Amino acid sequence: MRILFALPYSPGPTRVRSRMIIERLCARHEVTLLGLAWNAEDARVLDTWRTRASAVHIIPHGHIRQLGGLLGSPLRPFQEMVSTSPEFALTLRRLLATAEEAGRRFDAVHIEHFRGAAAAGLGRDIEARVIYDAVDCLAALAAQACTHGVQSSVRIMARAEIWRTRRAEDRLIDAADVVSVVAERERAAMVRGRLCEHVVVIPNGVERAVSRPGRLPDLPRVVFTGKLSYHANQAALKWLFDEVWPRVLRLRPAAELTIAGADPPQWVREASRAAGIVLIANPPDMAGVLRTARVAVAPVTYSVGIQNKVLEAMGAALPVVATSSAAAGLGRQAPPGIAVADTAQAFAAEVARLLHDDRYAEALRREGFDYVMQHHDWDDVVRAFEQLYVPAAAAARVA
Repeated sequence: MRILFALPYSPGPTRVRSRMIIERLCARHEVTLLGLAWNAEDARVLDTWRTRASAVHIIPHGHIRQLGGLLGSPLRPFQEMVSTSPEFALTLRRLLATAEEAGRRFDAVHIEHFRGAAAAGLGRDIEARVIYDAVDCLAALAAQACTHGVQSSVRIMARAEIWRTRRAEDRLIDAADVVSVVAERERAAMVRGRLCEHVVVIPNGVERAVSRPGRLPDLPRVVFTGKLSYHANQAALKWLFDEVWPRVLRLRPAAELTIAGADPPQWVREASRAAGIVLIANPPDMAGVLRTARVAVAPVTYSVGIQNKVLEAMGAALPVVATSSAAAGLGRQAPPGIAVADTAQAFAAEVARLLHDDRYAEALRREGFDYVMQHHDWDDVVRAFEQLYVPAAAAARVA
């Protein structure tokens, strides 16, 4: 198939979904990549894909172009404003028209994320089969951030964004042939009781392990991973630092905490200077960080979609302690491999038990590992998208 893949950022290490999907699509199909470059690093990463994709088109989107998006209607969501790119939208349509004229039309246009839809100017004027991978429901995220955001600026912005984002997401649902999200709770939040059969669930995956994992390390090390500039992760860290970790230390004084992720803000850097806490900013090898830990934690106070930190920890055969919010993306009340706890006392108790109880830790982590290996394979994710790239009448021929 010939696929035009449009995304509003580079498919780098922190963009797991797009990177893993594009990597597999490029091995099996003719993929033209259209990417928005917010900075030099985005442009550099996009450029590295020229050896795998059939073609790569990079659209610069620096500060001046971002400010240009603010000149439109003030009723648009902020993410739509800053992601608006007339050049990106024109390039997408030019690529489609050129392919049509050459008799080699694209089978599908895959647009990732709300920002990608904004950059593309997604509407019914795109004369191709459009799969809009929304990933998460951003209106649902804004609704939660109103209450649970750590910073007042986050809460204020979220209140202003809820209805704007909801209206924009409704418009995008109507514009695309298929809309995909990562979890059932996202689909429910997007459709809000309406009959929208073209909104489907395609979860994230994990890398398939070559062999079953060995035994857990004896070192009492706990790990939290994630993009540290993300406001929901910051709320999780604040609860972890203020409420959970002091209780863990009272139960297990020798416990160590590793915080690993991209772009930590200053307050996280300062909080991580406490004894027994190590911050690994922008780790080049997250898998290596996970291998040194005994327990992974996801003390998420609000969230949407699937928590990649949970999937990756389970894929690394770590037992996970998570809140119900973090576990909800898996679509099960009690997912295998996760100890669910929603109070600081219960959360700390589960962490302390896993640091001490070898039998409990071993059973939990093997349940989680087996679960994600069976239900969250990136090859299955890509096959699901391949079925969406063609109309239903032809889908059987793709299988």
